[in-house]
Amino acid sequence: MVIDLANGLSGDRFSRHLLTFEPDLELLEDLNRDEVEFFHVPRRFKFDLRPVRVIARVLVDRDIHVLHCTNQMAFLFGLLGKLAARSKAKEVVTIHTTKNRNLKNELWDWFLYAPLMNFCRSIITVSENQRFHWSRKYPFLAKRFVTIHNGIDTEKFRDTMTAEARANLKNELGLQEDQFLVGILADFRPEKGHGYAFQALGQLRERNGNAKLMLIGAGERDRALRMLAEKLSISKDVIWLGYQKDPRPFISLCDVLLVPSFAVETFSLAILEGLSMGKPVIGTYIGGTPEIITNGHNGFLIKPRDAKSIALGLEKVMKDTNLRKRLSENARKSVLDRYPISKMVQKTGALLERLGTVG
Repeated sequence: MVIDLANGLSGDRFSRHLLTFEPDLELLEDLNRDEVEFFHVPRRFKFDLRPVRVIARVLVDRDIHVLHCTNQMAFLFGLLGKLAARSKAKEVVTIHTTKNRNLKNELWDWFLYAPLMNFCRSIITVSENQRFHWSRKYPFLAKRFVTIHNGIDTEKFRDTMTAEARANLKNELGLQEDQFLVGILADFRPEKGHGYAFQALGQLRERNGNAKLMLIGAGERDRALRMLAEKLSISKDVIWLGYQKDPRPFISLCDVLLVPSFAVETFSLAILEGLSMGKPVIGTYIGGTPEIITNGHNGFLIKPRDAKSIALGLEKVMKDTNLRKRLSENARKSVLDRYPISKMVQKTGALLERLGTVG
């Protein structure tokens, strides 16, 4: 999102400067460095204040009018940089979480980030569900929230794979041409619901033995999930791909994308990527997912933590080829109409420009 925003904002209307304090620069090659000035100050530990000094210097030297921070930690460093520089730049923060994963992060929000967000001119939420949640939780910030949905590069996430390339990749993975392939694009974390997908696969296999589950991702639950697959006797039906920098060829193989999360998905990029590539998505009634998936139009919505609902949804798509074709056609169109990256950039740009011209 940050790279797309920096690249997409108009060079005629904005002078763009991007600073990151994280060590990972994997996406740097995607940044248009001819037009966006880049600063990198890797922090050595969580509250390493070296980036603050650089932020302060950039605010003064580049005469920055608006400081857009892309998460709570960036907001904190940006605010400290503003104070150090005595800058009058308006600060905006985008928040990407809804419910915290643990008590520690919850306490950071309550006692540090939320009170300090009173100094923001605007707080961008990436789904309406998230805005409602944060407004109820922190009513003193409610007037500052504005929803700008995440967007997707629909040209990048277009299924352009040839039939020959698809057949070759299936052969490499040991897949038969007629096998029904379900994909999950997610880190191996408890709240992502892989275990319920495994149970659903077991149920589906009992009624129809032609389904396979492809896992695109890695993480802390790798060993536990492999043990669960063994316990459920589905190991031979699960394809473990690990982390993939470019998941598009594997999404292309899938007949349907499954997002079985049972904790809040604020606004899932995996869902947008799947839909943009013309894949129906089965997701749960949580977070911003119902804002993306229209039941029976571009996919199906199911109850969280419900393996039976997952199995029934998959079976419905698996058995009815006409339904699958219609869902696929609607999938890409739904993203083109509502969530192209250009719309996210345009709305964010309008907000930043408005803030930059007010006193």
